Amino acid sequence: MNTPKANPENLLWLIKEVYQGKVILPEFQRSFVWTKENIEELLVSILQEYFIGTFLILDTPPEKSVFPLRLVEGLEEINPNASPYKHPTVRVVLDGQQRLTSLFYVIYEPPVPLNKSRHPYKFFLILNNLIDGNPDDAVSGVSLADRRRLSEMQKSVDEGKAVPISLFRDAAQFYEWLNANKGVVRDDLRNMIKTYYERFSNFMIPIVSITSETGKDNIINIFERINKTGVRLSLFDLIAARLYLKGVNLRELWDKFTKKNNAIAKVIQPEFIIKIISIWQNKEPRKSALLDVVDELDKKSFENKWEEACYWLKEAYNRVSSSSGGYGAFKPNWIPYTTLLVPLAVLLWKISQGKAGEATYRKLDSWYWASVFTQRYDQAVDSTSYKDFKDLIKWIDNGECPSWIENFQAEQINLDEADDKKSAIYRGIMCLIVQTGARDFINGQAAPLLECQDDHIFPKSIFGREKSVNSILNRTLISASSNQIKGKSRPSEYISKFLRMHGNEVDRFLKTLNSHLIPEEAIRAMERDDFSNFIELRKAAIKKEIIRRVKGQL
Repeated sequence: MNTPKANPENLLWLIKEVYQGKVILPEFQRSFVWTKENIEELLVSILQEYFIGTFLILDTPPEKSVFPLRLVEGLEEINPNASPYKHPTVRVVLDGQQRLTSLFYVIYEPPVPLNKSRHPYKFFLILNNLIDGNPDDAVSGVSLADRRRLSEMQKSVDEGKAVPISLFRDAAQFYEWLNANKGVVRDDLRNMIKTYYERFSNFMIPIVSITSETGKDNIINIFERINKTGVRLSLFDLIAARLYLKGVNLRELWDKFTKKNNAIAKVIQPEFIIKIISIWQNKEPRKSALLDVVDELDKKSFENKWEEACYWLKEAYNRVSSSSGGYGAFKPNWIPYTTLLVPLAVLLWKISQGKAGEATYRKLDSWYWASVFTQRYDQAVDSTSYKDFKDLIKWIDNGECPSWIENFQAEQINLDEADDKKSAIYRGIMCLIVQTGARDFINGQAAPLLECQDDHIFPKSIFGREKSVNSILNRTLISASSNQIKGKSRPSEYISKFLRMHGNEVDRFLKTLNSHLIPEEAIRAMERDDFSNFIELRKAAIKKEIIRRVKGQL
């Protein structure tokens, strides 16, 4: 067999062949698992003309394929007529599926949720970040369920400050949009948009093509070898290589950290620790800066800073996960943003340098809750981390409160749509319930959190047609034993049972439900099985609690 060679092909044309059903996948490939962050990173790499790896493709007649075939995920939803059997030869992607499926997803926008999400996403190019020299933050994915962010992004598009990347699909469509917005988009921005469009539309990728004559055994052998040796170097790999030259074994340091802190290691990336060091070095923790940081430090300095960063990262995690005195994320999956651990760690370190009083920690808490409920860490995480660190230190030193905290309003939070358990708002409110007590419905004592279930207050089996039935407004943490008593009965039925278990003492039972951010008026609505009124009353109670936290009024 001749050694396969890589030949350059146009990336956009390959994506169009996906839409036609000509570029497909072998059935044995794993599903599309990339997240929003993975896709953003890939797009940034393409727009900066970085190498994104090779693709391994098998050219074969579909009837003679050595593997069962399937279409790229999302294609059937937007092109139900696509079929590999309409083409005399198809192209089976053996290596590069996640990259190619991601780009198809961005360009054609199939209505399917991304991994770790319940909703589809749309991706935008943010021009202001390019102008400011922040290309790493120039791509933003926005959930279609996040109406506020989507509306803000659409406003940026209308003002010529952002571009939907799906416009790059077709030259005629792109230039029609650009010409139609002559009066909105400044000339310099028009040229910038054209530059990035041309980079994307002209982007070439190396493709290793093999044919079915290669033989099934050889095809599998090539596939296995490319997967073992052809994986693109991650940022961690690059940093580890730089440090190895200085005698620092970064993998050994990370392994040591994970063995001692397994729970934390499961929810963070090793780069988090280096990002903390980067902020200490007065550098924005972007990818390019992280490499500069490790180049500046000698072996001893880096290892000392690594140990210190590990300590403060643990302190940040402990504060976030504590149900008493912390932020209530008693399980890792309840942390609203794991990326918040980086600035929180640096802020805790900075606060420890002085004699911080109670007011200082109230400011820290205000920043944390405002970050969660404005969904501040949904995008541009690295530059936001650095900016927040600088701004909060000024505030702590008796400077002005950051305007985005000072001007925070409850109306900014769309609780009616908060039904995605993985969203920061959903998780943040559940953490607030933990903070307000989350007493057991049976005995009024602190609920056994690790045994609690995230469940409906008005049961879905009866109220399933109500718009907000799955919203956080209709959910709370209920112990397994309480849930057995509650069952699928109406609130009017199970409330009387729990009241009897409180000795029919109404005030005590009210305190138990209040600890779930259910005010007295909402309890009266439960007694009437009045779902709509309950939702509105609980929404007001939750917003009131959020304002208390953000404004430091505890």
